[in-house]
Amino acid sequence: MKSEQADRAERRLRKTRVITVSSGKGGVGKTLVALGLGMVLANMKKDVLLVDADLGTANVNVVLGIPVEYNLWDVVKGRTDVDNAIMAVEDHLDLLPGVSGVYEATFWRMRDTEKLWRELDAVLSRYDYAIIDTGSGIGNTVVQFCMAADEVIVVFTPEATSITDAYALIKTLHKEGYEGNIYALENMVRKAQSDLVLAVSLKSMVQRFFNREIEILGAIPFDPQISKQVRYQELGKYLHGSDEFMFNMRTAVKNLLKSGENLGSYEPSFWSKLRNLLGRAMRG
Repeated sequence: MKSEQADRAERRLRKTRVITVSSGKGGVGKTLVALGLGMVLANMKKDVLLVDADLGTANVNVVLGIPVEYNLWDVVKGRTDVDNAIMAVEDHLDLLPGVSGVYEATFWRMRDTEKLWRELDAVLSRYDYAIIDTGSGIGNTVVQFCMAADEVIVVFTPEATSITDAYALIKTLHKEGYEGNIYALENMVRKAQSDLVLAVSLKSMVQRFFNREIEILGAIPFDPQISKQVRYQELGKYLHGSDEFMFNMRTAVKNLLKSGENLGSYEPSFWSKLRNLLGRAMRG
């Protein structure tokens, strides 16, 4: 059995792979995807921190039916530390809850981002993966979280507006100089649309206009039971029992892992990486 000292040393050397889950528009199921990724990775015995960064309308703890005492806004405001705000969801999967219904939080500033990541630097080395569930759109806060991550997963649905907005998000990240991997994942796919024509079209547009490759992680079928389970606050339990959902999420994770396990950016720290990016942007 590994000693506690050896375990601590291993955690200090661990590089956390930071993945942002985002979208060009709301209502596409980002939270579902972020939670599904975390569950699959946790089942693989990977230690995962899920950060609910959908500022102002965070809902991961709500759909799971988990009561919250502190959230990331409390951390930013100094009312508690990040260790005290993080809560266990299941084995190998922890959650840093987001803020919901606080008007002030909708005016998130750069200094708030800086404070949050300085706090997270102290805990990221405990985890193999940090999954950041952002808000939607191409606003400053969403772009900040995406720019500092190793990889970005753009979630969209088989609708024209969703495809257009997903393209807009990818275009924004490209123009801002984002160098990490970008993936596309199609959600709420009907059976007749399972050939991923729209995902391939998105990939082709990005390649044509930006000369940039994005990878398609897969597709998640439409499930009319999802909204019902959200209302009952039993989404996690339901997803674990859904063979179709878990199969498709495992496929997405398998495609994600093809890009390698050594992309973690904990050294230099996540905060240092963000600060460097912002510094370059200001000088430009």
